[in-house]
Amino acid sequence: MKFPEETIQNMVQYRQLAENPAEQALEEKTEYTVEELALAANTSVRNIRAYQDKGLLPPPTLRGRKGIYSNQHLSRLRVIADLLDRGYTLASILDLISGLEQGVGLSEILGMESAINSPWAKEAPEVISMAQMIKLFGLQLTPAAIKLAGELGVATIQGTQVRVSSMSTLKVAADLCATGIPLIDQLEILRMSRDNVEKVAKEFVRLISENVLKPYEQKSLPPKEEFPKIIDLIWRMRPMAEIVVKAELGRAMDMAASSILADQLEGIMKSLETARHPSE
Repeated sequence: MKFPEETIQNMVQYRQLAENPAEQALEEKTEYTVEELALAANTSVRNIRAYQDKGLLPPPTLRGRKGIYSNQHLSRLRVIADLLDRGYTLASILDLISGLEQGVGLSEILGMESAINSPWAKEAPEVISMAQMIKLFGLQLTPAAIKLAGELGVATIQGTQVRVSSMSTLKVAADLCATGIPLIDQLEILRMSRDNVEKVAKEFVRLISENVLKPYEQKSLPPKEEFPKIIDLIWRMRPMAEIVVKAELGRAMDMAASSILADQLEGIMKSLETARHPSE
């Protein structure tokens, strides 16, 4: 996930106004009552009051008993609205705005956001037709399998189409079905592994949180000069995690194959030997 262009523009405008309030004179309108500000920002007076109470919006300039707001207030409200739409909490928005005011540049903030929110999966979801799903799995595509695949987010039915989170995974499942391994059993194994994988992922992320970011937890944001190091570490954690998990999966598969398949192979070899020498 990346900031939309409109969000970036609003952040740039806010930063410019914060650094040089005189630029407000370039705007057609530079002063607002609270009602006018709410209308211009497409929000409510109640929200403006709430943002002020939480420290997200500075108080207006008092002119007598009347509060007067500026384009800087409007610009900040637009940034807040954009970030709320993207799912950010008010607390995280306050940290972000504080960083802009403290001199942390957009490049650092956008770099951190990209490192954290970029999809870790290498595949983008795809949409295929229900007819294609039936062609892949045939009679294995039972109502129970469809329901479980949807719960796991592997394949979600959307009308006459199916949203597939990973086509490569789906094709592997279809290949296994072709060898006689039921789709529902494959999905059950995936469900069992999901909890373990999520626990490992959380532990990897916790390592960064506790060992890299914890020293800055008393501050709204890390110092500007620390951003490149943190961003680089987050990016490098991705292949590191994949290597460790792949190695451990390989080790576990070796053990499972030795304990389960080896006995069956030994039985087959004995049967072949008996067939060759029936009198012995």
